Amino acid sequence: MGQDKRRRTRIDAEFTVQISKNGFAVEAETHNLSMKGILCDGVEGFSAGDACTVSITLSEDVIVTIEGKIVRADKTGLAVDFVAMDEVSFTHLRRMVKYNSTDADSIDGELISPAFDL
Repeated sequence: MGQDKRRRTRIDAEFTVQISKNGFAVEAETHNLSMKGILCDGVEGFSAGDACTVSITLSEDVIVTIEGKIVRADKTGLAVDFVAMDEVSFTHLRRMVKYNSTDADSIDGELISPAFDL
């Protein structure tokens, strides 16, 4: 791939998430995470374009829930673009990314500009 055009910092992150669509759910191990998406191990049952929900359990009482769209699904990985989340999930996701970033202050700065071209 040519020049990296991503507008959100990706952090290396290894934890288990649940990805679901239409009553079908699987657990997957993550490779990296950003405020705009996640890359996980490749799993069966998903195709590019599928709407999905990503759930990240932080504790028994805290589950980050994010609506997404599958942008890549193959043996090498499942990539999800985040499209919607509530304010509480946004706050937890932001903290996760900032905590694991080498430049935590830059994360808030990235949020000032859109993650995509308008």
